[in-house]
Amino acid sequence: MRLPLHVQILSAMAIGAVVGLSLNAASTSWELIDREWVLTVARGGEFVGKLFLSLLQMVVMPLVFASIVSSIAGLGDAQRIGPLGARLLAFYAASSMAAIGTGLVLVNLIRPGDGMSYAVLMEAARREGVKAPPPAALDPDQSAGKVIADMLSRLVPENVIDAASTNRTILGVIFFAVMFGVFTLRTGGEHAKTIERFFAAVREVMMSMTHGILVLAPVGIFSYVVFVTAATGFSLARALGLYMITVAVGLVFHATVTLAGMCWVFGRRNPLQFARDLTDALGTAFSTASSAATLPVTMRCATENAKIPPRVVSFALPLGASANMDGTALYEVVAVLFVAQMLGDLTAGQQVVVAFTALLASFGTTGIPHAGTVMMVIVLQAVGLPSDAVLVILAVDRVLDMMRTTVNVWSDSVGAAIVARYDALVTSPETAR
Repeated sequence: MRLPLHVQILSAMAIGAVVGLSLNAASTSWELIDREWVLTVARGGEFVGKLFLSLLQMVVMPLVFASIVSSIAGLGDAQRIGPLGARLLAFYAASSMAAIGTGLVLVNLIRPGDGMSYAVLMEAARREGVKAPPPAALDPDQSAGKVIADMLSRLVPENVIDAASTNRTILGVIFFAVMFGVFTLRTGGEHAKTIERFFAAVREVMMSMTHGILVLAPVGIFSYVVFVTAATGFSLARALGLYMITVAVGLVFHATVTLAGMCWVFGRRNPLQFARDLTDALGTAFSTASSAATLPVTMRCATENAKIPPRVVSFALPLGASANMDGTALYEVVAVLFVAQMLGDLTAGQQVVVAFTALLASFGTTGIPHAGTVMMVIVLQAVGLPSDAVLVILAVDRVLDMMRTTVNVWSDSVGAAIVARYDALVTSPETAR
């Protein structure tokens, strides 16, 4: 009997973690096997895992474009797009600010940076070979205003074919798909019907392709988890344990209390059942640490398991994957204030600057290479902290990245459920209650 996909994914994660951690311990703490051999195994796992990720990412752009166009063309009224987008943006703003507030409270209560030596941690990070992002990503002239301007410029692509060539410019593809769908409605007639049928067919083919790719999920996820756990050292993880706990507690609280509460109150859904419906997507997000690669799985779970209308899923989830990152916002706040506590502290006004910049990080910065690190450098510079502090944070970033990606995907899904309910209330009040 074939096991359900979510059981296969969770099993692959668990077995991969056991294998990877055992190899890591055997080559570092116990010195039973050669460390270089373990790193070679880890690189092999990375290669196989990235192949699986590439397969998922391969379907993202055609799936997103076809889904948005077919959904908008099927609305029958272009005026319905405005309220749908407004509700999504309102949810994104509310959930991101709640995540930032949670991070601020926890980092000031737990104070993970107190008593830590910045110089010692920096030296340990360099010994472990932690590397900063490429210099081009760390633009010294970056500012919050420039980030906003860059985000808006990426929203309107000069060449949509060029924008579709990389998942980092998905915002531009979404914008063009919305425009294409709207003007399909305005054109109307037989042309509009033909376009709707064509892109609906493309969407179904892409979803079928996603099903086929997910057959390989256990192998890809096992390989990627082995790579992450075998290659990651423990010395800095132990030293930064309280910082990691602070981030983890904040992410878990935001996911299980704030977002689950919003799902129950505003979406009128049982959050436990909703999470079960999304198990495949949440497991894939955690193991791959990529919300873009997880998007096809999230869309499949939302439509087939959670029964969210395809017209909402097709618009809300692609937009959320590029413009709604609660986990990233919370992580930015805790990380920067952790560094500040090691070196002194920040005033209330400086903490407001941190919160504002973290909010920017939750809206569409995925087009920037090393987006989270770039945003962290910007906010560090804004409050007078050394930008090379990112080395300490990056030393333990892998596991935290997996957690915050899972929260990002969960937030996107909750937002889709809430918007779907209010969209149903508008279109069919009797059946939505």
